Amino acid sequence: MPNISNWFTQPWQQIKQRFMSSNDDRMVPLDQVSRFYQSDFYQSLDANLKSAFYDGPLGGLDSRVIHRKDVDTLMSYYKLWQQGRNISCALYGEKGTGLSTLMNVLIQEIKQGDQAYKIISLEKRIQSEQDFLNTLSKSLGMKEKAYKLDEFITCLLQLPPTVIAVDNLHFLVQRTLNAQAVVDSVSAIIIATSGHHFWLLASEEQAWRRLCYGYDFEQLVSHQHHVANFNERDMRELLINRFAYAGFHTINDIPTEKLHSEKSPINHIARRCKGCVELGLFYCLNNLTYGTKPQSILLMPADEIDMASLKKLSQKSLFTLAEISTHGQLSPKEHSKVFRMEITESKRLLEHLRGLGVLDKNEDANSHDGYSLKLIISAVVIRYLISMNYLY
Repeated sequence: MPNISNWFTQPWQQIKQRFMSSNDDRMVPLDQVSRFYQSDFYQSLDANLKSAFYDGPLGGLDSRVIHRKDVDTLMSYYKLWQQGRNISCALYGEKGTGLSTLMNVLIQEIKQGDQAYKIISLEKRIQSEQDFLNTLSKSLGMKEKAYKLDEFITCLLQLPPTVIAVDNLHFLVQRTLNAQAVVDSVSAIIIATSGHHFWLLASEEQAWRRLCYGYDFEQLVSHQHHVANFNERDMRELLINRFAYAGFHTINDIPTEKLHSEKSPINHIARRCKGCVELGLFYCLNNLTYGTKPQSILLMPADEIDMASLKKLSQKSLFTLAEISTHGQLSPKEHSKVFRMEITESKRLLEHLRGLGVLDKNEDANSHDGYSLKLIISAVVIRYLISMNYLY
């Protein structure tokens, strides 16, 4: 006959070990966070829950999206352009702020009218002026050929007035000698066609700062719009919305419609993640267990992330993370050019950081073996680099 005491005690000890560690062990190791989506625990979660807490860009009509005032601001710029003003705009924000989702929502609103538009998402580094012209001409449905710059601008002005939204601007240039030629061609195109077309550029904040202080990129647009991290109220709404999307009615026996209180279990996570959506989603998933009632969740307070592994990194490793932050990603070849080292040394350094769980290796055809920050911890890494003056 099974021991009833053990049958009860074992699960309880597992819950205690997972959620109720001692005060001396209240930190989550950084590598545990970065590898969360590969963990057995995450894989064991319900498919609906994983779908609800998807951390990638969302479409303009996705019910997981919450309204943001940024859309209203950007729509006001668009309406000024419709009235004949020479308007263009750059929006920028911390990695993981939801720039791509915001752009999708904005385009969805623009689609309500009879307005031509095109979203151009840069997926790889622009290598030359011709590379940029080819990217634009293909995306805009223009005749594909080897254009001269002036000829290309003339053809662009012959197109119907179009909203041209360029996402992932951090892929525009690499910090090497030929970067200026790319920037000069981009500048010429935007300045010559602004007013006829509505240019909307989206960039991660560190890349935008680099473009501005390195190439005066802010001079190309009439408006800049900083997309701030979510405040606590908006973060609560977002997380509650995700749980409701997954079909859960209560959290810690509190109905979802009453979770907006600042004393709710959701609020602790909203404060802890400091406006970073990826961390908010992680904290929710990592600190939950299914309740005893149908469609119920038990959510425990979130622990701080242990930064000790970052503090042990060499100066060269930290500078590497800083350059990846401003470039979006770096391949070993690009890294070797920026740091003027042998490509084998670059590969070794990047692989070391990947092994620590700080970087992802993007092996699809467009990425050319680029290494990028792990999205789930990107905000943590960038904030640490800023605090240590590797970024500003």
